[in-house]
Amino acid sequence: MARKKLGELLQELGYLTEDQLEVALDIQRLSGKSLGELLIDLSFVSPQELAQAIAHQAGREFVDLSVYSPSADALRLIDKNTARQLEVLPLDVEEGRLKLVVSDPFNINIVDMVRRKTGLEVEVLVSDRESILRSIEIYYEQLERPLEEQIKEVIGRASRGEADIPKLVDLFLDEGIIERATDIHVSPEQVASHIFYRIDGVLHHYFSIPREIHPSLVSRVKIIGGMDISEQRLPQDGGFSYTFLGEGYDVRVSTVPTAYGENVVMRLLPKNLSLFNLKNLGFEEDTLRDFEEVISKPYGMLLVTGPTGSGKTTTLYAALRRINALKKNILTVEDPIEYRFPFIKQTQVNEKAGYTFARAVRHFLRQDPDVILIGEVRDEETAEMAVRAAITGHLVLSTLHTNDAVSTIPRLIDLKVKEYMVASGVLAISAQRLVRKICPFCKEEYRASLEELKRFGFTDEMIGKYVKEELVTLYRGRGCEHCRGTGYLGRQAVVELLKIDEEIGDMIVRGYPPLALLQRAKEKGMRTLKEDGLLKVLKGITTPEEVRRVVG
Repeated sequence: MARKKLGELLQELGYLTEDQLEVALDIQRLSGKSLGELLIDLSFVSPQELAQAIAHQAGREFVDLSVYSPSADALRLIDKNTARQLEVLPLDVEEGRLKLVVSDPFNINIVDMVRRKTGLEVEVLVSDRESILRSIEIYYEQLERPLEEQIKEVIGRASRGEADIPKLVDLFLDEGIIERATDIHVSPEQVASHIFYRIDGVLHHYFSIPREIHPSLVSRVKIIGGMDISEQRLPQDGGFSYTFLGEGYDVRVSTVPTAYGENVVMRLLPKNLSLFNLKNLGFEEDTLRDFEEVISKPYGMLLVTGPTGSGKTTTLYAALRRINALKKNILTVEDPIEYRFPFIKQTQVNEKAGYTFARAVRHFLRQDPDVILIGEVRDEETAEMAVRAAITGHLVLSTLHTNDAVSTIPRLIDLKVKEYMVASGVLAISAQRLVRKICPFCKEEYRASLEELKRFGFTDEMIGKYVKEELVTLYRGRGCEHCRGTGYLGRQAVVELLKIDEEIGDMIVRGYPPLALLQRAKEKGMRTLKEDGLLKVLKGITTPEEVRRVVG
């Protein structure tokens, strides 16, 4: 059977539009490059999405190496030079079968060579070449000399007064990147100072360091972050760029004085964020359908809400990718620009120069826009400008910090937006959180009774709708080396989408309280954050304990 063309397959998977394919084919005729290379150069698709399409072509499973790490047993089966030469990553060994990650699943010679070298049957998985090569460098190095050991060695020398502080800071950053941390905390206490990493939304204690080197560590971070090392009484903010294995990161730094010294938090922001796709974020099919319908409208406002770190920017970027930038004029104002898109005019807030969200929107309206993305609605002026743009023929996407979808309405009214403008200007409000996914390497099933489901928060209505038996199969992670014993690996969004139709709009204008709006929206089919999370429990994606931790 003939293999389906890559361009067609990428379109089917929703990663590429027909217009983008035409542009890429036009440039291909000029440059002679392969289509896959060009699509990545143009940022129409990410290396990961291209690899997913190739995996689909070959009927193989795609593996995201930013989440999955190889086991030490698998790595020992193939030496580093061979892995680098063949561009393969041994991922895991299960019942005499080696799971092998490759970028070209059609190259059977590589699989044969690995089979002969290891004496094992080989199960082929697919990932992109860049991720495979990066993982080879990271994990073989870890096998020979783990970063944890290097850090403990430097800490040990520091205890003897031989501190290499710059190296220690770099090692903490490297370890954080390898562990997929979003934040690194340096917290002083009475006896020692402590290093915590926030991984998949949860803080984990990793290292303790002598109290006496804490001030030197803080000074080093302040110096590279462009902060005042002599000022220790007031909070400060700063930032710097950091490179690890050729990949760039923006690091935002915050310090706060405490009883035992300055507390430091470093937030790690990858510069090369992979292109986002709504299908991969965790939206249920019906919610995704409604969400895509909203962003296909010619005008109106979509608000994505949730606390810091709940994936709002990711969702907005994924929404931008669904809008055809070759046929619509899209302008953004962000703080900061976290990812650069092709054919989209992106600008960055500059408070010192007076370039605020509100000022940007005012000027955007003179740029003949179709779509405006505002990083965040922070104040009355921005809220008013955003809603005015939405009711004067533009599609506006933005974020707001609220707990759920319905509480966004009183928040907008607090920001002096009139009720009738909320009702006529806002198309939908999407609230979201991120829950940890069960680790696929140590996932196990167990049976739960209907009484247990009720204790987990399932209502009689949900049980009636989704549960067909007296005992239900649920899943949990035992804990393994891949997930560092947590039972969880990676995260997914839980979402509630409040569509503001004529009836809900009329209720807003009449001043109905949020509870009444919520009740009516649920009657119309809206799933709350908790219900969406519990649905993912039944699907074996996450656990009841995780939903309770995140949503309550």
